[in-house]
Amino acid sequence: MGKVRLLDELTVNQIAAGEVIERPASVIKELVENAIDAGAKKIEIYLTNGGRSKIQVIDDGEGMEKDDALLALEPHATSKIRNYEDLSAIRTLGFRGEALPSIAAVSRLTLKTSTSTEKPGTKITVTGGEVKSVKREGMPRGTNILVEEIFFNTPARSKFLKTIPSEVNQAKEVVTSQVLGHPEISFRLCHQDMELINTIGGQNLHAAVCQIFNPTITKELIPVEGEYGPLRISGFVGRPTIAKSNRIHQYFYLNGRYFRSRLISSAAEKAYGTLLPVARFPFLLLKLELTPNLVDVNVHPSKLEVKFREEKEIYRGVLHIISDQLQNKLINTPWVTRFEPGSGSRISHTIQPKIHPEMPLWVEGTVARERSFDLTGLIREETKTREVTELPAGYLDHMTLTHVSDTTGLSPNRGQSGEEQVVSPGLPQEEISQQKVFNLFRTYLLLEEEDGLLIIDQHAAHERVLYDQLREGKHNSAQLLLTPITLEFSADQCAMALENKELLAELGFEIEEFGAQTLLLRSVPQGMPASKGQEILTDFILEWTATGKAKKSIPREEALMMIACKQAIKAGDAITAEEAMALLTALWQSEVPQTCPHGRPTMVSLSKEEIERIFKRR
Repeated sequence: MGKVRLLDELTVNQIAAGEVIERPASVIKELVENAIDAGAKKIEIYLTNGGRSKIQVIDDGEGMEKDDALLALEPHATSKIRNYEDLSAIRTLGFRGEALPSIAAVSRLTLKTSTSTEKPGTKITVTGGEVKSVKREGMPRGTNILVEEIFFNTPARSKFLKTIPSEVNQAKEVVTSQVLGHPEISFRLCHQDMELINTIGGQNLHAAVCQIFNPTITKELIPVEGEYGPLRISGFVGRPTIAKSNRIHQYFYLNGRYFRSRLISSAAEKAYGTLLPVARFPFLLLKLELTPNLVDVNVHPSKLEVKFREEKEIYRGVLHIISDQLQNKLINTPWVTRFEPGSGSRISHTIQPKIHPEMPLWVEGTVARERSFDLTGLIREETKTREVTELPAGYLDHMTLTHVSDTTGLSPNRGQSGEEQVVSPGLPQEEISQQKVFNLFRTYLLLEEEDGLLIIDQHAAHERVLYDQLREGKHNSAQLLLTPITLEFSADQCAMALENKELLAELGFEIEEFGAQTLLLRSVPQGMPASKGQEILTDFILEWTATGKAKKSIPREEALMMIACKQAIKAGDAITAEEAMALLTALWQSEVPQTCPHGRPTMVSLSKEEIERIFKRR
């Protein structure tokens, strides 16, 4: 007998089942999708032992006649398509004809189905893929599928199942994705005697979101809607403060089908720009509508992945639509992080910055220490330089915030009349005469508001101001050094620097090869001390080499972030009253004053009510 032989039908079915059925949650997904395709308005899911012992899915869909029910248990039998051409126009969720036979191959399955309450339905029992009995049985219109002892005949696969809580969580996530994709359907999920999900159906997407997620999340969602060529997107995106350390709250649907996509995630996350901290991922609930012939949904057995015909255009479309929505509904709508003791923080507070005239200095005297930052560019030219005494760490001092005209080079805020407006955090204009600003730990600026306290991180604030100015090209011109600085690096580090020579020149750093392991630094950005320029350039080269970034792969924005961070005020640095005032003025005029370029908050608000609650006054 030869080495090559045909596998028996049971083995073939179990291999096919392995591609589709990985765990109880996979069974739920397939059966629920079949129920949705059958026009169900109510779907109930019952689990025992995390789905290991029992999975039952009951729907009120159109049901099946006896012959169709038997045929549905055969591999590659489907009512969704007839030929190859139909694959390019699929609108249903299931179409491969693998779900029922794959499930039946690795479990004890009982299928009950009826097309009408007025006549008997069909009951079919299957064990390990083999039909054991076919009977008539009365039942309501719809389908009732009971799956017991999953993987009973493939014990090796059952060993890969997780703990019961983990399997239940997976099942809950599958049902959640279906609820959000089909809010018009009523879903109920129970594990043993505990109800996990129960939605009423017949509702819009926002109502379904409110039933699934807690108010902390739902209050921080921004509706999105837009078109880009043939692509249409609707749904919700989350404000930065509900971003997670993983992508657990990202849901994508294409023509009603739930799918996963790094392409869509990447485009949407790119749209957030500097609103998000590093390694934080936004809440995304996006429903994409696209002509079926522009996408291939038949690239994965479990139909969780799709392939777009024009991936670059889809990426641009998602980026464009989400960017516009964030700009209009978040960035252009004033907000600031509200601190809530014991529950993290959330974005819910509006900010209307105002600056009032005649701010006195903090304390008269002399500063006797070298600075590593420069704020002089933010102070108006007519302001006379005054010397101040550096305050001891931890000392809480104050000043009265004053008005300053636009001397930072940034565009002033303008009202509807077009007149210049410089506004202060949350205070009406008539009550701004003596707004107090305090400096805490030489790190935070504290502003008293009408209804609370605004805390500003001086480093994050300065970093945002510098980054915005660098992006606008205000400090990108180069100043030649009288004497070039010689820098020693490894051969790899020199090669990395020279590969990115054009980018460095654009940023103001002119370098020249001076031997296999030596570079000459001939210029630094305008206004930057040579020593600081040398430090930043060295950091660039070391980091780029360590991360192995190839030529032209280093984003300009990333380089600007590093320059802004290196040049900004640090925690513990003393600043004068004029400098603080000028910094706040420039911050208010930023397009995104609420976060630094890395997405970290520049300011946090603590309301009067919250302060009173801390001191048990409420």
